[in-house]
Amino acid sequence: MRVQDQPAYILHHRPFRDSSQILEVITPDYGRLSLMSRGSRGAKSRLKSILQSFRPLVVSWSGKGEMPTLTGAEAQSVKMLTLTGKALPSAFYINELVIRLLHKHDVYERVYYLYESVIRLLSDKHEIEPVLRLFEKQLLEELGFGLNLSFNAETGEAVLPDNEYAYYLEHGPVALSSVFDDSYILKLSGKSLLDLDANTLDSEQSLKDAKRLMRVILNYYLEGKPIKSRELFR
Repeated sequence: MRVQDQPAYILHHRPFRDSSQILEVITPDYGRLSLMSRGSRGAKSRLKSILQSFRPLVVSWSGKGEMPTLTGAEAQSVKMLTLTGKALPSAFYINELVIRLLHKHDVYERVYYLYESVIRLLSDKHEIEPVLRLFEKQLLEELGFGLNLSFNAETGEAVLPDNEYAYYLEHGPVALSSVFDDSYILKLSGKSLLDLDANTLDSEQSLKDAKRLMRVILNYYLEGKPIKSRELFR
């Protein structure tokens, strides 16, 4: 198979032999895949300066099997996205989430564009915490794991901002006043749930609650395996 001029971002790369490397990339039409990039770490390689994380690329490849060979790569624009301060470890965290949650070759075109938009938001120096929380929520939605944030999972009634709720994995919120067990994962205010649902994390409490909730839910879907890039924030 030969693929020409596919938009892509590099999620991860690792050395292979003397001057080659293995690239993990995300594309709109082919999902996440591994590419063998032969000789691209060599001092005279034209690709050495092009194959950079967080840089919008257009790539080509050929071959069958699990790891086709990269045959070409160009930057989509001369200007590179600049990630500084906490934006850089945040972007590595996003890359790790995408690698861990997307199966190879499963095509989620909207995930590609969601990824592109969040990297651009980070490079534009938007406030980091709301950007990360909304990306986590929207990524789960695109993968079919969307969260119930606005309806009582027990009664079907709308969540009320002034009420307190117990949140159950894979079900959603239940009014705390009707809960008689401790199998829920968190207690949250209705306002925090509704703010996350509406993508408006503009209060300190809503942002704090969103982080608590997303951390527990992601831990569930990652089967308890730690996210290594979180160490970068320390």
